[in-house]
Order: sequence, then C-alpha cells, then structure tokens
Amino acid sequence: MKRLLFLIVLFVVSCSSTSQLPRPEIQSEILASKLNSHGIAAINPTYKKSYYRILPYLLFNESGTFNEIQGDFYNVKFNVNSNLNIMPGFWRDYGKYKNSLIVLIAMSRSSTLPIKGIPISVESSKHGVFEKKKLIGNSQVNKSQQRVLFVKMLELENRYDVLNKINDDVITVKIGEQVYTFLNPEIKLD
Repeated sequence: MKRLLFLIVLFVVSCSSTSQLPRPEIQSEILASKLNSHGIAAINPTYKKSYYRILPYLLFNESGTFNEIQGDFYNVKFNVNSNLNIMPGFWRDYGKYKNSLIVLIAMSRSSTLPIKGIPISVESSKHGVFEKKKLIGNSQVNKSQQRVLFVKMLELENRYDVLNKINDDVITVKIGEQVYTFLNPEIKLD
C-alpha cells in the first residue's frame, strides 16, 4: 500500500512539475503581406499553429527564387529551367529523428534537372553543419523525387527550449551553385 501511495505521489509531482515549465514568449505571426513586402515567404499564413511540435522556417526570397508552396514544401527555382522543393524546420518527432532541425529536398512535378549527384550542403548559423541521413516514409516517392534528408539534432532542456535554440538562427541550403536562405519563425520585422 505504501508503495502504491508513493507511486501515485511521484506521478502527481512529475505531472505538476512538467506543467510548470516556463513558457517563453512567442512573437505574433506576421501577416503574409508584411512578410512578402520584406521578401519573405511563409509556408502558410498560420505558420505557428503547430508550435512546439513543428516550427517551419521562412524562405528569404532574396534572389527571387520562390515560385509557390507545394504542400509542406517551398517550390523554388533551381538553375535556369528547373525547380526543386525544400522543406526546412524544427520537428519534435520526424520518424526516428527527435528534436531536430530537418531539411528535406525533393524534385517537384516540374523539375527538369535531377538532383542526384549534385553537391548539397545544409548549415545552421547557430548549430553548424547538418548531416545527410537515411530517408523515412514511402521509398517509392523518395526514389522518384530523388529526396535527400539533412538533420541536425538539438539538445533541449524542455519542450519550450526550442525557441531559445532557434532564436536568430538562419538555415542555408546550397545545392550546386544555388543558395537558399531560411529564417527562423520567431523573426522580428520593423
């Protein structure tokens, strides 16, 4: 009986301490029109709706490469006559990858150039170089779209710590000679 009572008390204490974690302040979502006027594209107008499970990064369209949103991907120009899809962001759970910055790159329906064999590098300004990792999901889709996955695992003190980790972070994706820049979703605009 004492053991059962001890377990119940331990459970209640652990649950209450988890709910007492300090929550950092989240900046309000920036209107798409304001982002666009600064050359920034968001994956959708409510890009913060999945906090703290997913934090999608924003595309800085400095060189005019953005075409459109295709599902969870930014469709961007690649070289002269081709396009690619890029999905950057933080995922608490992406298959076997936990608490990680993820960049998934794939050919789109309108891609004319293969990405297989082209040098690709991904780097976070705060966390360094990403590692190329084994793909998850539908192997047929992964193969047909020549998908490439890059991962950078983060050490988090609690589920809210991700905001501290991404604050002022920039992810740079270099595919061949083309460079794409992605800004953390907690950016502040004038």
